[in-house]
Amino acid sequence: MKTDIEADILVVEDNDSERESIVEALQASIQDVNLLAVSDGEQALDYLFKRGVWKDRAGNAPPKLILLDLAMPGADGFSVLGQVRSLEPEEALTLTPVVIFTDSQATGDITESYRCGANSYIMKPLSFPGFRTIVETIGQYWMMHNQVGV
Repeated sequence: MKTDIEADILVVEDNDSERESIVEALQASIQDVNLLAVSDGEQALDYLFKRGVWKDRAGNAPPKLILLDLAMPGADGFSVLGQVRSLEPEEALTLTPVVIFTDSQATGDITESYRCGANSYIMKPLSFPGFRTIVETIGQYWMMHNQVGV
């Protein structure tokens, strides 16, 4: 794993094939994007807070987007989201959009995601073309069209 990357998009997904599909779709639809894809919440938190293998990573800028699955072993999506959003208001991560991208259709998960500070909640489509299209749309919206305060 390359540990000196400064990511524009942090993808947090435990399913290997889905993670690879997300990365491929984002790379195909957004030019010059730096992606970091990790397989669990602990790796995501280590990257975001510069600890563990990421303690010496270059730069302090947070990702411009976090694409986060909910159901993962160890630190799940709610844990990651809670830690990202629990910082003081002047911390940069409070401005980073977090999009929940999950299989869960549970109303409780949707409500809890927004309560914890998610910016969007999107259910993964079942078909591969639908999956790819929604990932491309998410990436293009948040990286090319959304305006961020600084």
